[in-house]
Amino acid sequence: MKRVFGVLVVVTALLTVSAGGREKAANSEDDYVLKIAYGISTNLCSAPFFIAEEKGFYKAEGLKYEAVKIDTSQIPQLITAGTIDVALNLIASMIQPLANGLDVKIPLTVHTGCIKVLVDPNSDIRTPADLKGRRIGIGGMGSAPTIIVQRYLAELGIGTMAPNIEVEWVIFPSSELPLALERGQVDAIAVTDPAALVVENSGKGRVVINMTSDPQMKDEFCCVLVASSKAANAHPESLAKMARAIQKASRYVQENPEETARLMVEKKYLASGDPKVNAEALASYSWDASVSEAKASLSRNLNDFQKIGLIPANVDVNALLNSTFLALPGVPDRL
Repeated sequence: MKRVFGVLVVVTALLTVSAGGREKAANSEDDYVLKIAYGISTNLCSAPFFIAEEKGFYKAEGLKYEAVKIDTSQIPQLITAGTIDVALNLIASMIQPLANGLDVKIPLTVHTGCIKVLVDPNSDIRTPADLKGRRIGIGGMGSAPTIIVQRYLAELGIGTMAPNIEVEWVIFPSSELPLALERGQVDAIAVTDPAALVVENSGKGRVVINMTSDPQMKDEFCCVLVASSKAANAHPESLAKMARAIQKASRYVQENPEETARLMVEKKYLASGDPKVNAEALASYSWDASVSEAKASLSRNLNDFQKIGLIPANVDVNALLNSTFLALPGVPDRL
């Protein structure tokens, strides 16, 4: 009898320890504070992040989070260092770091559009094909607008990289690109909204490539959630909560662009800007945040990058796609 009682005590103790371990693990997930990156100079693309906060979508999901102000150009480094867990970024900005070994997950796209190429209103450039042999003003060779133009022109058979380069890239600080176009220092500029829309509405620029409406690009989601693999593996529930909140917030932006634009200025999520112009830009995108489109956009970018030589030919793009895309449990494809 004593032996049986002793066995029962041991079993009970083991079960207690096991249950305690599970409870501790659950609490660890529940208590984790997800570090969400916010750009120092925020932009329209980040609208769902702020709406999720302002309208309580994070809170409704039970997400514990910390907003971390960052320079968005440092996202790969900050994720690697563990300074942030998740950020919003243009997918075109992530492909080369991924090919170079950056270990992140992409679980969700957020919206389409936001990049345009403009020329002087009186220019003889009428179509994207007319950009061959012209000077194109850009913010940097690795910038998302530059890469969009490279992909677009490559589809037309126009060389954008040595040794077969058929355009001239001219680098200016992004804020100076509209002035460079106005002064005739370049024949075209590649810029993001709302700056692109301001130039267009002022009559000082005419759009020849519009990622929002051109058949070649209009269905491609450009901005995605980028999460550290460590956070995705250790705290998938927290990341899923955020993804669902962003889906709800994205739908809100889609249905309420004017209010979103007003809030972003009033609450100082944007350093400056005209709410009317910003609302026009927001309304022109599709905010149908999707899981499957994350995989589709990632696949298209990986293959296009390899085609035009932006990532080496020996990179296994299918393996990179499968290791980077992540369908989080409990997150619907779209709302």
